[in-house]
Amino acid sequence: MKSAKVKKMERKAKHKALAVAKTVKSRQRRLDNKAKRDEIHAIDPDMKVRVIDQVTYNEHDIEIMVENGKIKAVEIFEPEVEEFNKGRAIDDQIEKERLFGFKALTNRFKKK
Repeated sequence: MKSAKVKKMERKAKHKALAVAKTVKSRQRRLDNKAKRDEIHAIDPDMKVRVIDQVTYNEHDIEIMVENGKIKAVEIFEPEVEEFNKGRAIDDQIEKERLFGFKALTNRFKKK
């Protein structure tokens, strides 16, 4: 059986190793973001760039990428738009059904 001191030392060692790994991962992410920003500023030095979750946006909140030495906006693909609209239509239908059921319930209790 391990003593409390040995358990404590092992726990500290694990936490220290985890902290070092997190630091390395975050440092690499920051360097990658800096490389993206530097690449964009090499093309257009005045552009304001934000990097959120490793996705690059310009000052107008449009997702951008560098392709063949040019800055291009990332396009939304039509299937994604169609899926969004399909989901929206289903939500609207559910809302209509819910309101219809509520209206029928309130009509029953109206004073005549």
